[in-house]
Amino acid sequence: MDTEKAYSAIRSLIRVRHLLGDALSSNNSLIPIDILLAASCVQHDQGKTLTVKQLFAQLHHSDRAVRMHFNRLVADGVLLAEAGAGDRRTKSVRLSSRGEKLLMRAAGALIQGCEPAPPPGRPRARVGARRASTRR
Repeated sequence: MDTEKAYSAIRSLIRVRHLLGDALSSNNSLIPIDILLAASCVQHDQGKTLTVKQLFAQLHHSDRAVRMHFNRLVADGVLLAEAGAGDRRTKSVRLSSRGEKLLMRAAGALIQGCEPAPPPGRPRARVGARRASTRR
């Protein structure tokens, strides 16, 4: 692989991380981004209902961490978790319209190859820099 293409791909990944991380208020964690990407890919590629168990099996993070971030994404309206059609004990997962718009915005930024503008009044964090926590 050409070195310039490799660094272009890395810059694209950083753009996606900034765009999705800022929109998801993930406190610099990649887990919500992984959840969102896994849910969208399985939903799009397979065109079938995805259960919470299947989604979690796609991810290589601890169940506790995934569950915490998953619950936050559902509470924030990015993902929808609904009782399964056949078995009420299972929950199916799909992107909400907000989640779909967010992913399309990220894809658009990648396709255009331009750095998305930071939100007004908020400086862009350096890559690798930790954001200050707002929790007390």
